Formats: sequence, C-alpha cells, structure tokens
Amino acid sequence: MTTDSREFAGSRCGCRYEREKEHSVRDCLTFYIDGRVLFERYCYGEAAGLVFQSWASGFDGDGVLLWGAEPTWQGHRDALPKQLTDIQEDGAALKFDDRWQRYVRTQELDSDPEHGYGAWKLFWLRRKGRG
Repeated sequence: MTTDSREFAGSRCGCRYEREKEHSVRDCLTFYIDGRVLFERYCYGEAAGLVFQSWASGFDGDGVLLWGAEPTWQGHRDALPKQLTDIQEDGAALKFDDRWQRYVRTQELDSDPEHGYGAWKLFWLRRKGRG
C-alpha cells in the first residue's frame, strides 16, 4: 500500500475527498501535489461553517498521517483520521483507522489560493519537480 500522499493529489493542484454517509458534519481531506494534506470539518444547520482545520505533512512509512499542531480540544483530535488502512477504486476511495466510512474523491482542484496554492506556488512546485 502506498504511503506517499502525493499519489492522491491528481495532476493539477490537489484532490478533495469527503467522508461519505455523514449527516451532522462534513469532513474533507485535501491532498496537494507537494504532499501536504488538509483536514477540514464543517457543520451543517443554522451555524453552518468551518469548525476547524488541521494540516499534515504527509504519511510516514506505515501510512500514519503526520499532523502538525493537533487541535487542543479532544473532540477535534478524535475527528482527525490517523492511519490509512485501505485504498479502494484505484485511489478514488480511502479508508482510515479501519472505520466503515470511506473518504471518496469529490473534486480535482486546478488551484487553491485560499490555502496557499495559487498560480505562482504551483508554477514553482512544478518547476522544482514536486508536481
């Protein structure tokens, strides 16, 4: 099984995966061409919006996500996927921590300036051979 997060990023800027069959929150993982991974949790309802986000530098050799500064609240730490345990549908669906819910690819991004992946950064990443 692969442990290189860049393999899930696609060929442009990155790919977004959303956890399926979740009704109270929307959990997203975005894999970028430089290997970084962004986790975002959104809530639904009247207070809809971003709840928190956390960045990982990629995977270690065992498929464990290397989170940077983990959230201080235990509920947020528990929400972060820890270890990649299964790759399905040629990388279009990922399972973490042996949970039954999968993260399914929903979007390939051309750029993501909101998270620092604008035209110039993508140009330099490709020039360095990271994308």
